[in-house]
Amino acid sequence: MQRRFFRIVILGAVGLIAGIFFYRIRFLFVPFGIALLLAYLIFPLVRSFEVRGVNRVKSILTVYAAGLVLAGLFWTLFVPALSREAKAFGKIIPVYAETFVEIQNNLNYLSEHVSLPGEARQILRETANRIRREILEGMRDFAEGLLGLLALLPSFLLAPFLAYYFIKDFEHFKKRALAVLPPGCRNDIIYLLREADQIFSRFLRGHLLISIIVGFLTGLGAALIGLPFSILIGVFTAGADLIPMFGPILAAVPVIGLALAESRFQGILMLIVFLLVQQLEGSVLAPRLLGDRVGLHPLVIVFVLLAGGYLFGPFGLIFAVPLAGLLRVVFKFLWAKMV
Repeated sequence: MQRRFFRIVILGAVGLIAGIFFYRIRFLFVPFGIALLLAYLIFPLVRSFEVRGVNRVKSILTVYAAGLVLAGLFWTLFVPALSREAKAFGKIIPVYAETFVEIQNNLNYLSEHVSLPGEARQILRETANRIRREILEGMRDFAEGLLGLLALLPSFLLAPFLAYYFIKDFEHFKKRALAVLPPGCRNDIIYLLREADQIFSRFLRGHLLISIIVGFLTGLGAALIGLPFSILIGVFTAGADLIPMFGPILAAVPVIGLALAESRFQGILMLIVFLLVQQLEGSVLAPRLLGDRVGLHPLVIVFVLLAGGYLFGPFGLIFAVPLAGLLRVVFKFLWAKMV
């Protein structure tokens, strides 16, 4: 009895020390996490080459070579134009800020010279101030997010090298992981992992592809109607569209507001562009690329998105739905086992 208690104490102490150690070096796991995500996304492409008789290493190098070509085209053709638009947009931000201040002053003038109750005038002032404060906070958060991405640049550079070994030795890792699992529950865990792969693969890969298409079409539409910053609009729309349900609205409001600042006619045209692209996404792209694999009711999706965004910010908004779908599968499986 004493020996068993002593072993439990030793294991607990070792676990505690290991937990503290891994917590202190937690930043080292960032490139490994990015590498796992990259390997998960491109593994189907590698498998498609293997099916055609190409060995694993050559398949990985072929996918990487194609990725380098696309990255080179992106860097030479897309990044300079994006940089020019970003600089131009940065220069006109003070103009939009002055416009907003003028609108706020006009609202204050109207509230003072129109026969409104004092409480109504106070509400107008507080609302205008709150909108201005939230816009400034949003711009500050966006800038901090960009700085955070720059801080992750070394991890992004290291991730492809780590992903190469994850894909190359996938069977080895898989065999070792299966050997560790208890034989009695091995089949159950394999079933849950397959279900998780079905949910995440379709949702993440499909959603990423849909977001790229939506961003491209929205930016193209902005360029066709003569709206400035069409590339920035496309990039922003693609990023916002990664958020299920709320993403299109989050993208449409500022973009249509920018178009209305140019002219009322361009604002109406930009609204039409958003409606057409969203109709294409909802009726063609989403059913073909996503389907209904997550299996959640829309009300549940709204609740999950709100909870994910509140707890984990933008990443919570993006990954909340597939995680909720996975939890649904796990609870359904456990319920079937217990009942």
